[in-house]
Amino acid sequence: MANTPPAAQAPALPPRHRKDEPTQQQPEAVRYLLGAWAVMILGELLHQILAVVVTVLDPAALREAANQAAKNQSEAIPENMMQASMYATVVLLALLQLGIIVVFCLALRSVQRRGKWMLNATRVLQVFSVFFAVRVLTLFLMTPAATKVPVALFAVDGAVQIVVGVAGALGLFYASRKESQDYLRSAEQ
Repeated sequence: MANTPPAAQAPALPPRHRKDEPTQQQPEAVRYLLGAWAVMILGELLHQILAVVVTVLDPAALREAANQAAKNQSEAIPENMMQASMYATVVLLALLQLGIIVVFCLALRSVQRRGKWMLNATRVLQVFSVFFAVRVLTLFLMTPAATKVPVALFAVDGAVQIVVGVAGALGLFYASRKESQDYLRSAEQ
């Protein structure tokens, strides 16, 4: 048999990075920061969904506010018009809450990908982290106003709010770490 040279191999290509994958390795504190903020955002989404469910299950507080507003009108408002306006209010508030959560998601994505507005996105997430942490402190002072809603639903919502507050506090903690500060400052330059 003749000696044949080994088959020519294709040159090795450098590993490709996916578009959504950061090119620079993130420090551990930044990974924890992003994880804490992701939990905070997902928890807040769940809290807002539960808030809409509670309002739909027991619209007594909304109905009372609508009746108070109707008393200030010179002409009587039909009951079906009151019902439609109440549920339209719930839908509009749910859309507004969803819009705010979309802004949170875009901010988190900007920090993760080191986007143009990463520093502003970080500030937005830090401000809301403080808000969620403070909301946990006030959570223990509140009593549910709805009577038709099961207590278990309030317990689940309270637990979700506690998780959101703790995730926000952890986000603040990890954002203040030196590794995170260096990572965020390097995006400025």
